[in-house]
Amino acid sequence: MTQHSDAGAPAGPASGAPRRGAMGAAASQRWLAVLLAPLVGLLTLGLTFLYWQSEEKGAQAKQQQNFQVAADQIAYNLKDRMATYEVVLRGVKGYFEGSERIDRSEFQAYVGALELAKTRPGLQGISLILQLPATAMAAHLEDMRQRGFAQYTVRPEGQRDVLAPVTHIEPLEGNNLKALGFDVLTIPAAREALYRARDTGTLALSGQLLLMQDSGPGLVMYLPLYLREADTRTEAGRRAGLTGWVAAPFRMQDVILGLSREFDADIGLRITDSTGHDAVLFSSTAPLQGAATAAAGLEARRVLELGGRRWMLHMAPLPAFASRFRDAGHHAVALLGLALSLLLAWSTWQLATGRQRAVALARSMTAELRATRDDLESTLSAIPDLLFELDLDGRIHHYRSARAEELAVPPEMFLGRLLRDVVPPEAAAGCHVALEAADRTGYSAGHQYRLELQGATHWFELSIARKQNAAPGTAPRFIALSRDITERKRAEARTHQLAYFDALTGLPNRRMLLDRLEHALLSAQQAAQVGAVLYIDLDNFKQINDALGHTLGDALLRQVARRLEEHLRPGDTVAHLGGDEFVVLAHNIAADMDTAGRAALLVAEEIRAALEVPYAIETHLYSTTGSIGITLFPKRGEGVEDLLREADTAMYRAKDLGRNRIRFYEAAMQADVQERLALEQDLKKAHELGQLAAYVQSQVDAQGRVVGGELLMRWNHPVRGNVPPSRFIPVAEASGLILRMGDWMIQQACEALARLQAQGLALSLSVNVSERQFRQDDFVERVRHVLAHTGANPGHLVLEVTESLLIEDLDDTIARMTEIVRLGVRFSIDDFGTGYSSLAYLKRLPLYELKIDKSFVDDTPDDPNDTAIVQSILSVARHLNLRVVAEGVETQAQADFLVQSQCDFLQGYLFARPEPLAAWVARQRGDS
Repeated sequence: MTQHSDAGAPAGPASGAPRRGAMGAAASQRWLAVLLAPLVGLLTLGLTFLYWQSEEKGAQAKQQQNFQVAADQIAYNLKDRMATYEVVLRGVKGYFEGSERIDRSEFQAYVGALELAKTRPGLQGISLILQLPATAMAAHLEDMRQRGFAQYTVRPEGQRDVLAPVTHIEPLEGNNLKALGFDVLTIPAAREALYRARDTGTLALSGQLLLMQDSGPGLVMYLPLYLREADTRTEAGRRAGLTGWVAAPFRMQDVILGLSREFDADIGLRITDSTGHDAVLFSSTAPLQGAATAAAGLEARRVLELGGRRWMLHMAPLPAFASRFRDAGHHAVALLGLALSLLLAWSTWQLATGRQRAVALARSMTAELRATRDDLESTLSAIPDLLFELDLDGRIHHYRSARAEELAVPPEMFLGRLLRDVVPPEAAAGCHVALEAADRTGYSAGHQYRLELQGATHWFELSIARKQNAAPGTAPRFIALSRDITERKRAEARTHQLAYFDALTGLPNRRMLLDRLEHALLSAQQAAQVGAVLYIDLDNFKQINDALGHTLGDALLRQVARRLEEHLRPGDTVAHLGGDEFVVLAHNIAADMDTAGRAALLVAEEIRAALEVPYAIETHLYSTTGSIGITLFPKRGEGVEDLLREADTAMYRAKDLGRNRIRFYEAAMQADVQERLALEQDLKKAHELGQLAAYVQSQVDAQGRVVGGELLMRWNHPVRGNVPPSRFIPVAEASGLILRMGDWMIQQACEALARLQAQGLALSLSVNVSERQFRQDDFVERVRHVLAHTGANPGHLVLEVTESLLIEDLDDTIARMTEIVRLGVRFSIDDFGTGYSSLAYLKRLPLYELKIDKSFVDDTPDDPNDTAIVQSILSVARHLNLRVVAEGVETQAQADFLVQSQCDFLQGYLFARPEPLAAWVARQRGDS
């Protein structure tokens, strides 16, 4: 027993330790099984709840985002539509302000070209409202009835100090006829808007009122019209200068209907005028609060400030809008997650199964997240504008557009490139400024630029916003929205064309002519240049128009316009003022009035001749002529209206003289210009016909011996007789004929010198050289050629120049004179003492002779002043070793005084009168 006991004693503890370990492990497993299942269940249920809550919030956020985008689109489109109405109204305002008298057919054609029914639905028409005192009512009624409205009257009847009837409305048909003649001031809402437009000088929008067209509710836009001379800088000036208004009535219901394709149909809209009272202008649902309740309480308000009034836009989604976002998929996923959580808790005992289910749940959740991402991508891609994501340097990181395929803009054109490399260079700076503004303020909008896409020009408007979800410390990113505004640009261009150009001929209208004439007048004043205004009126056009019809008359006017354009110089303007009246504005035609008068007359003659050529219209030839009035500018204190009036007056003078004539407004200039032009034409032919002749007046020494002579040009015209040089030389100078005439005189002098030289006579001949002739680049070469060709001794040829030539560009003058003197030719200063006499330049010039002007010789020796001047000139000449010739010596007393004063040579009627060159040369041989 003892032995058994001893043997078994140590065995007990050794066998009990494993059992306790196994029991602990089992207990741990049981606790793990008990705790793990609830923990796993709670964890997966929590994840399921978080997923469901995230999806629910995402759906609500998506609904809120889409609703706000749609609300912004409604407000933007409505504001844009009102802006197009204002553009139309401003174009009509410009049309009325640029026309002295409103021709109804022209106004009808102008408004018809706008195609209001197609392009601006809701606009009832365009009308003109005149402000009239009661005292002018009788004259107004008579004028309207003479225009063809025999039944026209101002309504409603009654005595009022000031009236504002509708005198023009287009389209003039249907219900618009009811508004003609209605006094708009009798409607309180209209009167308030009219006076507000008058006082502010800006667009005014009325409150809701009953339109005269159908007595239905509507609104009216007004723009004031002022006299041209009105001072519109002050309210008092605007009130005093008011002449009327242009108006555009419209019905809000029709406006919304026209925009219905651009609105979300599942959003309710109510528009109220909250300026003074909450008047409902439009409502698509009633009550609007019910719609908001149906769509989870979503609603939006936008405020539009239009024409001095405040519109409140209240928008709420309709039930159909909310139904778009009722995606029950995440509920099913949540229920599935619940079931899976319970199943996972139950199957925790089977680790393999639990792990597989966990992987399946993770995959399901990933798929849902991808679906959400794809939905967001599709929403962004549905935006019709170009959408960019940029960094601060302007580099494009993302690009989306639903119109990318339509515009043929592949993503690689933008991705990774800088914005300044995508847009044209002239737009790059503006885009960079917009990006910097967005970085500073968070948002910038309104910058416009263009792109050339598929060979066509597209205009875009850029808006940039800074993203707010960038991580701290990272570079900012920006979202840029680029909207295609090409159609808007084209509409603006069409409006500009209608406002500044004539619809019939395509020429600038009166408004553009006044603008260009004002700039031309200012430029002429600053540049010291002279321009001309030519007023052209077709002769007997009314008879052609009445006899053959307006269609043929319009075709004739278009051909006249084309002919006038063909005769324009670059930079000049031809405008059509209406009817058969045209105006040509010629810039910078000369530097002085005389030359400008001749140039303007030549232009007018070309136009008059062009208008005389028959016009081919529909295989027939028709003839007409034009009467032209001319005025020159600038003149002191005259404005553009004065110039038009002067040219118009001159045109009527041309008509009074028998039509197809040209007249200047300045009567004296007319005669002078025509005389100078005729003289110039005759002078051109004089040389060819042998009418010009070279004469010589002898020069003698103190003993009366002939030492030489001065060549003088004479012109014997078959009709005019002997034309004095004082008349034809200035014309030759101005026209450039003096160059050919001067060369001929030098040729005559050199040939005569050669003949005298052959006879052994050493006489000198003087020839006058004009400044224009002297300044020719090849003048020196011409003199050299004549001397070589004739063999004349250059030492006997004296070229006479005036002091004014010497003073201008003195260095060039000295260089040229020195070059000629090297040929042996000598120089003389003609009429010395009448110009800028100065020893300073006399000492520098290579001169040979001074000639004392006849005006100083006439009164010597009786007049002490002239006597002193002559003696001073002689003293200067001796000091400079120059010989002196005194001109105009007619008495023996003058000759004796000059000889006593040591004058070298004398010239005048006392010794000889001018005689033909050939006779003079022959006589010198006989005398010798």
